[in-house]
Amino acid sequence: MAKAEYDLIQEQLPEYHIGTRTTSAALLAWFLRTVWRLDIEDVDDAICDAPGDKGIDALVANDDLREIAVFQSKHHKKASGQQGDKDIKNLFGAVAYFKTPQAVDGLLASKPNEEVRKLLARQKIRQRVAEGSHVSRIVFVTDGLLDPSGRDYVAAMSGQEPILEAWDQPRLAAIAQRTRAPELRPVDVKLKAVAPPTQTVLNESKLAVALIPAPELVRKLPDIDNLLLFDRNVRLSEGGTRVNRELAVTVRERGEHTFFPAFHNGITVLTHGLRVRGSQLNLHHVTVVNGCQSLLAFHQNQSSLTDELQILVKVVEVPQQSGLIELITYRSNNQNPVDIRDQRSTDVVQRDLQHEVEEIFGSSFAYEIREGEKLKAAQVLDNQEAAQLLMAVYLSEPWNAVRKVRLFGEDYGRLFNREVTAGRLYLLRQISDLVLAKRGTLRADLASSFASVRFTLAFLLSRTVSETALGRELFESPNRWLPDELGAVIAAMDAHLTEIVDSVNFFIGEEEKESREAGRDFDPKVTFKSQGGVQKVENAVLREYRRLIKRDPEYLFDVKPVR
Repeated sequence: MAKAEYDLIQEQLPEYHIGTRTTSAALLAWFLRTVWRLDIEDVDDAICDAPGDKGIDALVANDDLREIAVFQSKHHKKASGQQGDKDIKNLFGAVAYFKTPQAVDGLLASKPNEEVRKLLARQKIRQRVAEGSHVSRIVFVTDGLLDPSGRDYVAAMSGQEPILEAWDQPRLAAIAQRTRAPELRPVDVKLKAVAPPTQTVLNESKLAVALIPAPELVRKLPDIDNLLLFDRNVRLSEGGTRVNRELAVTVRERGEHTFFPAFHNGITVLTHGLRVRGSQLNLHHVTVVNGCQSLLAFHQNQSSLTDELQILVKVVEVPQQSGLIELITYRSNNQNPVDIRDQRSTDVVQRDLQHEVEEIFGSSFAYEIREGEKLKAAQVLDNQEAAQLLMAVYLSEPWNAVRKVRLFGEDYGRLFNREVTAGRLYLLRQISDLVLAKRGTLRADLASSFASVRFTLAFLLSRTVSETALGRELFESPNRWLPDELGAVIAAMDAHLTEIVDSVNFFIGEEEKESREAGRDFDPKVTFKSQGGVQKVENAVLREYRRLIKRDPEYLFDVKPVR
């Protein structure tokens, strides 16, 4: 078991083992990207790319919480490698360097190596400590196994400050399994082109470009119908879009088949082995990373295909476990009108959350990360709505939830941080359903602009429920309640939401009346799209809610957790 878990972790490291990084630094870079959920640019800023002499391999600062996390990683050459308590104890000694600005000066005066000095400067540690930041967390990462002394020390430090997190082989392997990129389809394929392909040798791979008849592709490429061929694609079928409808018409119009290569961009196929014999391409394992819509259109209209309908196929040979696979997937899709949400669909954070949801909720709840996924679950939450709800409920910025361009761009790291869990996504889906059910009780003008109003309602629900310690804990750790106490939680939140909607309706009515009396124009739809407008609504709703609970304390959220 240890060997399999160890190998699984090692598979993840090659794309992070770059520049002057040691294997330990590569392990830590993977951890910061995958577990800590830092953007890749932030990983580069956080990590030392060379061994440090102060036990500090990485620093991550959170300005919102004024916290600093100190990291160290240890790589073991064998799966059976044991990790004792010595390194972990030494890491705790590093905390003293960050207690005061003077302590940071002392660290610099002790002449640490150049990488540590650069790290301190890059992360502005002295400035942050002077402004009140402190070390809140010590994180020790190893692909070895904690021995008895290591486990005993971790147990002894439980509940102490700063918090100690120890991530060893079994714990890392579970994450590596969840975030592992889909494999290429494990089949050998022979494709017959209309002429000998054009070939070239790339740095670590080969490239062949050829015209191949559509019937040949549909016959030979595996798993088109169940979409497994497109596991690496950033999006799957988008249904009856204008482009797809026009593509289907072209396929059915045989007179246009001859011209197809002139107006179609072609498809991109990745393989682990490429051999060309005359006009035949022999492929060892395959996946399609660009061209999903076209192949699905061919598959769905097979009776209309002719050998005159030819498509430009670019085949790229890539090594196994190579970062080149992800790069080609991104670049080949980035040239087409694919939005940034699509680009994030292959991100390790999204894969991790999707697998975590599947492990915990099975067929009762699923998390969709790509357009066109065939998810068989009673409830589904797509990652765009998840991002909007996270912005409204957990970042308390409902006015930004409607600005979709920000969600998977500049705000992505804030939204999908390491605090987001399957339990939180499940809770957000329940809140979304509750809010949707209240649309008919809103004023007509608010119901018509529900797209923006609903996120303010979700935000206000979190604010009123969080008036109690139990309510705050529900949003922090929903897995302690859900799904076991789902009925009780929904009943309590529904009661809150009923009062919230009444308060919002009343507030908007009063604002409208005052504006009319003062001769001013008032547009209630604008209220929910600005920070100032939402804050006025929030203040009014909370005032009314607090009056209500003084009269009837039963409205306070008091559902007890089961765990």
